Amino acid sequence: MVVSRFVPLSLIALSIAAGVAAFPTAAWARKNGIAAASCDGCHTGGKPPTVSLTASPMNPTAGQAVTVTVTISQTNGAVAGFYLTTDYMTAGAFKMLDAGTLANAYGVTHTTPKTGSGGSTSFQAQWTSTVATGVSFSAYALSANGDGTPKGDAGGEAHLSIVVGCAGTTYYIDQDGDGYGSSDTNYRSRIECTQPQSYAPRAGDCNDFNENIFPGAPELCDGKDNNCDGNIDENVVNIPYCEDKDGDGHGIIGGAMKMDCKPSVGFGDCKGDCNDNNNTVYPGAMEICDGRDNNCDGRVDEGVRMTCGVGWCRRYADGCSATCTPGEPIKEVCNYFDDDCDGVADNGTDAELCGGPGLLCILGKCVPGEGMGSGPVIQTGGATGTMSTTGPGMTASGGRTTTAGTGGFVGAGTGAIGLSGGGTGGSAAGSLSGGGASGGCAVVSGVGGSAVSLCLLAGVASLGAALMQRRRRRPLPGRRPPR
Repeated sequence: MVVSRFVPLSLIALSIAAGVAAFPTAAWARKNGIAAASCDGCHTGGKPPTVSLTASPMNPTAGQAVTVTVTISQTNGAVAGFYLTTDYMTAGAFKMLDAGTLANAYGVTHTTPKTGSGGSTSFQAQWTSTVATGVSFSAYALSANGDGTPKGDAGGEAHLSIVVGCAGTTYYIDQDGDGYGSSDTNYRSRIECTQPQSYAPRAGDCNDFNENIFPGAPELCDGKDNNCDGNIDENVVNIPYCEDKDGDGHGIIGGAMKMDCKPSVGFGDCKGDCNDNNNTVYPGAMEICDGRDNNCDGRVDEGVRMTCGVGWCRRYADGCSATCTPGEPIKEVCNYFDDDCDGVADNGTDAELCGGPGLLCILGKCVPGEGMGSGPVIQTGGATGTMSTTGPGMTASGGRTTTAGTGGFVGAGTGAIGLSGGGTGGSAAGSLSGGGASGGCAVVSGVGGSAVSLCLLAGVASLGAALMQRRRRRPLPGRRPPR
């Protein structure tokens, strides 16, 4: 007995003859069989016979002998020969059963051609494995006319897979490792107890050399049938692409267009190439100092050409050279900008910035005011109104209060404010109520006689804010673009 293994296809063809006779060299034929994976290399001119391969039992237990029968149809004559082997390295061994056969290192072959009857010729051999395994048998046979020459003969083959000691699973060759076996019938399936390397339990892969192509794979925009459904690039998103003459990937608006799922030769995105004859000019390109609008934003050499001067005087250099001349300063006015090119915005008095007295320059705008250097601050509570406060030891009344100070805040209105407190020392709850017919202050409830007019507080707060703004005014950055 010998351990069987796969037989290389390079072995010469099995050849038989019905008898031995003296023939010219060109007609020489062999009486003994040769282990080979084909007989057609030597024998020609005949019709391929029908070859069948059976095993008994089909599902043996480990250690149980299996009888393998090779049957060849008498298509070209009653004489036949065979070679039986296994396709893969398998833990099993062959034993010859028929006279005129021999077990060798790879399988079993005939040593004497056999003449059959009843339309077929059969050979038998035995194979045994002591472990659970799958095995794939292959039989290469020849139907000969027995004339002692290789003319008029032809070969055929048969294949059979069985398992020993297990239920077995069918596996398909998976050369790209994507989990799906090839649907190509030239690659035979295997029945094995465990999954062999480079095989998968599922078939249907329409391209077993690309791991991104298999049944159920996502369809990509690549001109291939990725999911093996027979369609190409189906259900992918198509978008418009515009004519791109310079090949920079950016097309022009108004030219030729096409719908596609990816760019193709001569077409790019439709973002608007402003120069389709220069592949360094397109939307989003890096702006360089070359006198061109490289990024198609409508400006030339922005951000890359040298500048000089500040504020109103800031200028670009002449072209891409280092020659740069600042502009001439102008009179500083209230506009939140450095007009006189001294690095400070809106510096000067209110009268100078706003063109006369009575206006304040605040955040680049001239607003009405009494002048912040001198003059009265007038607070008018009402021409005829009264203000009274009722509480322990305090009563006040009057229609107008005038206070000297600096600034120009003016408050005015008519009406009355009444404030009453219900306790001593502000411990009891009190209320603030009252109002004017027009321009008076709203009054809210207070606690313990300490309620305060909201409009009075608001006026004081506004005056303080204006004073602080004037006192803390700082130079602000220029906003105008260079001229």
